[in-house]
Amino acid sequence: MALIRCIECSREVSDKAASCPSCGAPVDQEQAIAVPDQLGFADGQFVGTSAMIVELAKKAINRLNYRVDAADVVSGTITFTTGVTMGSWSGVSGTISWQETEPYHFKVGGSGKQNVQGGQIVALNLFDEANGKANKVVDEMRRLAQGGSESEAPAGGCIVLLFAMCSVAAAGGHFAFGIA
Repeated sequence: MALIRCIECSREVSDKAASCPSCGAPVDQEQAIAVPDQLGFADGQFVGTSAMIVELAKKAINRLNYRVDAADVVSGTITFTTGVTMGSWSGVSGTISWQETEPYHFKVGGSGKQNVQGGQIVALNLFDEANGKANKVVDEMRRLAQGGSESEAPAGGCIVLLFAMCSVAAAGGHFAFGIA
């Protein structure tokens, strides 16, 4: 048994069914599109099912050491929270969303905002850091969907450079930047 998409209501239905249990339309195996068995990335879009994208997003969020807050397969969204950021000690809240552009092809995007919690008066979105965190999740999803290794560490950010500069400054040292 394989799942195919109903040509009338776009719901997934068994290829063995005589009619769609949702809308009652007859199942036409020759015109129906088979459900992909694994998630991929082609022509700038994710190819798979919404449930596959949720699992991929969860994996990407966890790999970046962020926390998954909620996931909704039907509406096509997953929300997450980071730890402390440059602009907020409460971190960033982000949302990854996807829209189906054609059967089993999804456009994925993300957005974020700095959190203000626990007595914090203001949170600065320095260098659009909040949206950068969401874009980092989408980039990690893309890397994993294209066959990237799960043992490979996600790309690091500028936070390492910031800590290095602070260490040098705290030690009373000097540092300079040069452009070659």
